[in-house]
Amino acid sequence: MMWLIMALLVLLAAGFVIYPLLRKPVQNTPVTIASANVILFNERLAEFDGQLADGHIDDNQYGDLVSDQQRLLLADEPENANPKASGGRGAWLLLACLLLLPLLAFSLYQMLGASDDVAITELLEKRANESSGMSDLAVKQQLENKISRRLRSHPDNIYYWLTLARLHMEESDFSQASVKYQKAVSLSPNDSNLLAEYAQAVYFRDGNNFEGGAGAVLDNALALDPDNLTALGLQGIRSFESGDYQKAIVSWQAALRAIHPSTPQAQALQSGIARARQELGQVLPSVEVRVTLSPELVISQGMVVFVYAREWQGTPMPLAVAKLQVEDLPTTVRLDDSMAMPGGKLLSSVEKVEVVARVSINGSATPAEGDFEGSTGAFILGDQAEIVAVVIDRQL
Repeated sequence: MMWLIMALLVLLAAGFVIYPLLRKPVQNTPVTIASANVILFNERLAEFDGQLADGHIDDNQYGDLVSDQQRLLLADEPENANPKASGGRGAWLLLACLLLLPLLAFSLYQMLGASDDVAITELLEKRANESSGMSDLAVKQQLENKISRRLRSHPDNIYYWLTLARLHMEESDFSQASVKYQKAVSLSPNDSNLLAEYAQAVYFRDGNNFEGGAGAVLDNALALDPDNLTALGLQGIRSFESGDYQKAIVSWQAALRAIHPSTPQAQALQSGIARARQELGQVLPSVEVRVTLSPELVISQGMVVFVYAREWQGTPMPLAVAKLQVEDLPTTVRLDDSMAMPGGKLLSSVEKVEVVARVSINGSATPAEGDFEGSTGAFILGDQAEIVAVVIDRQL
């Protein structure tokens, strides 16, 4: 598309140049020049006749002068005989050159691969904006084809190797992803992020095993950047698999501090930490909650009930939450770290908590006017040996 726009602009500019050359001249300049030459010749000839008659020149001199004037007249004739044709040929030659210019530019454009670069950028934007009518599979296939072709002429483009590697990771083609990551690493061997991604691909390629190349690549990534998020996550997995649960906890906690609390990765790390603590025999804090409805309330069946613990005088985000139905009540639920909200704090990370039970009239986890609620008030987690009772007895 870009080359076509360039061609149209060139042709438009050519029109302004060519039109004055091709249009019919306002004056008959060639005829005027020829007529002037003839008139001048006749005047000179009359002058020579007068000089001969007066005896100022003889017959031989007269003949030489007339011959010279004839040669001058004939010498002007080829240049001016058909100036229209000459000017036309020049104009058409210029027009031909201008017409060939866009084609030449397009050829160079294709040779240099710029069209592929533009197409790749457009495809990546389509994936990012999800505005294309094409399926994601079709877009990915086009991306792989164009990037592969581009790399044949420019194999040192690390961005394209990395893009291909990530596309293969999305497709769970870990073998091809490892090959592409290896190419990228060869171009930038001291990039910790790149090494960490490469280690992850090799780990999956080898059947979730660090004993092969994944472990060595991971060590290189951590040596370059001990705080690398991906590397810390993999280090926690390696430590957990080898039975070093404390090191796994340390690694995952370090990674957790670098992640925005609302991401799914944060929840995965929290779950991993909870499992590692269980393996160490650490007793995870939990609370048993008995939830009942006040007999004075009339609430329709099918409504959602949220039972959650939250930090006393802390953020309103739940530490652990269970989802029930009104028809399930009365019932007893257990809240612990395995029920943590994505990105929220762990129940085991706070001391004083409050348990709330809420019937949502619209099914939303966010409290709204008209909901029914009950709460326990504050208590210290761990000091509560018996079941905590919550009665839903008021309307918001």
